[in-house]
Order: sequence, then C-alpha cells, then structure tokens
Amino acid sequence: MIGKSGVNSILNFLKGILMTESNLMVISVMDRDRSGIVAEVTEGISALGGNLADLRESVLCGYFTMILLAGFPGNVTAEQVEKGLAKQTSSRVSVEPAEGALVEAQASEHVYVLSAVGRDRVGLVAQVSRFCCNRGVNILDLASHVDGDQYTMMLQIDLSDIQSLEEFKSELSAFGDASHLNLVLQHNDIFRATNEI
Repeated sequence: MIGKSGVNSILNFLKGILMTESNLMVISVMDRDRSGIVAEVTEGISALGGNLADLRESVLCGYFTMILLAGFPGNVTAEQVEKGLAKQTSSRVSVEPAEGALVEAQASEHVYVLSAVGRDRVGLVAQVSRFCCNRGVNILDLASHVDGDQYTMMLQIDLSDIQSLEEFKSELSAFGDASHLNLVLQHNDIFRATNEI
C-alpha cells in the first residue's frame, strides 16, 4: 500500500506529464506468468514516446496481471499504442484513453485498513465489498490470501463519506458477527507504523 508521500510524489509526477503530454492512457496486460513481460511492455511504451507514470503488477495463481498509466505525445492514439505493444509482446494488452482530470488522493486522515479473516467460502469478498459499497466506502486497495481453509483479506478503504466513525464501527462489528468474520479496523498511519517496526 502506498503511503501519503508516495501518493503525493505520483500525483505531482502525473501533473507534470499532463502539462507536456496530451494523451494519458491506461494499459492493462494479462498473460501466463513468465520472464520478460514487464520489459517487453515498457520497451514498447518507450518506443512510442510514452512516459510511464505508474505501474502495478501482480501474479495470481500463475497468471500475471499489470496495469500501467502512461502519457504519450498528442499524435499517438490508443489504437496505435495497442498495435505497437502487440508487436512487442505476446501478452494480451488493452489500452484506453484516461478520462477526465486526475483526482487528488484522499487525505490520509480518512484512509483506514480493514482486515477480514474467516473460513474460506464462496462470496466472501463479495459480502465484504457490498458492505462497504452500501455505506459509500471506497476500496482503494485489496489483497487476499488463502491458507488451507482460512481466508484473509486486507482492504485499504476511504472513510471520508462516513459521518460517524463510531456508528460505522458498530455496523462493522455486527456485520462481522453475522458473517463469522474477524474484522479489525485500523487507521492507515497506525497500520503502517506497526507493520514497519
């Protein structure tokens, strides 16, 4: 999970790109995991004059997934980027122009980490994400892990639309009891501090 200084650095970098590049694009990549995917895709972006702004990648059960944000010269289209990357890599690539202005990251005082631990079962992520959605809580990041029959989820959530934190905690406790989940909510800064020591 990205800290406040990291978010600010990325945001400033992206603003710099927007001043000099008119085509900001979102690129997603998927393939069976193998060596060289990141190199192929980023070399393809560079060959088209693209400036890489941000990248997130993960390997899930042997499948590689990656999402990138890159700025390109004004005369480069999404179709050209997709065709150019198809020459560089055999991975499946999808390119979309980024829509609208970049949104400022939420202030860190509203960002929390919610851990959810319970018996592995169908629909667990859907239950937790629906609980958040119904309360206007945006999930900023989510990671999960299965160990035997134990399922663990870590969610970074934005509580800026929550009027009463105590009421939210009470609803969360009731939801955890009803769903047989052990739920722990911590402020993002506390979570980072205790996990970095």
